[in-house]
Amino acid sequence: MRYTPIILLSTLLLGCGSDSSSKSSSITEPTTPSSNPETDENTLPDSGNEGGESDPVNDSGDTPSNDFATMMLNAVNQARSTEQNCGGTIMSAVPELKWNYDLEEAAFRHSADMANADFMDHTGSDGSTPAERVADTGYSANAWAENVAAGQKTIDDVMNSWMGSSGHCQNIMSNNVTEMGASTVENPDAQYGIYWTQVFANR
Repeated sequence: MRYTPIILLSTLLLGCGSDSSSKSSSITEPTTPSSNPETDENTLPDSGNEGGESDPVNDSGDTPSNDFATMMLNAVNQARSTEQNCGGTIMSAVPELKWNYDLEEAAFRHSADMANADFMDHTGSDGSTPAERVADTGYSANAWAENVAAGQKTIDDVMNSWMGSSGHCQNIMSNNVTEMGASTVENPDAQYGIYWTQVFANR
């Protein structure tokens, strides 16, 4: 399988009037954690042929299985329904995404890892990349993107942070993806307390 990069960049977002911490960095340009809410976005190219499973364990669907999934999907699709200015790049409205449980699984794996190992990055504590985490679910992605964030307390807060960042916004508005999954995991003992991951892909 060949992975197509959608966007590659690093952006540091500083939260205004927030008492939580948050950060942004990319695999290629790691940044040091700041004392402000963080978001991290990255879509890295990964090319080559992957053998093995090509059928996902779960099919995508219009109706997610829980309130978090429904609210996150609605927030993303609401953003995609109108033209957006992503850091000076005008992105046209694009079709709605469908929820995919394999992508949700990949997102949960990474959010839980960040929360439990107390770090903020696209590379997992086990060295896994976003592409590997997606492939590990059995999802055969032709294109993918990942947004991560830490410290934001609500879906509205994290979506505002992501939409205010050129790269995150472009990932959300990409016409190269058709499905998404997302997850948030809390750990009050971790530096940022709450960790978010969005995974977008297309087969």
